[in-house]
Amino acid sequence: MDIIELTKAYWRLKRWVDKVDIDKKQSAYSSLRKIEKYISDQGIQLITYDGQPYDIGLPVTNTDEDDFYNCDGAIIEQTIEPVIIRDNKIVNYGKVTLKKESLNNEETI
Repeated sequence: MDIIELTKAYWRLKRWVDKVDIDKKQSAYSSLRKIEKYISDQGIQLITYDGQPYDIGLPVTNTDEDDFYNCDGAIIEQTIEPVIIRDNKIVNYGKVTLKKESLNNEETI
């Protein structure tokens, strides 16, 4: 396994630990911090854009391209795979899902 694959696995595991209610969660976080430090020491950054406005210039691919051909007013709903940067170079483009921005939280018909 190379460092990029390790970074993706770390990110997925951290997301899972964040969401579940398990015993020994603090032990899991302790181990995750050690992996995070190792990844950081290798010059690697993880970037997610959840909740931010979508911009075509972001280093991500939209998994819903057919539904969001015109991405005006789209918000990044969820990161499927993070952007990974190593030594200030993108080594892995992210994958995201989008949702339409609601201006007043009312459903438009």
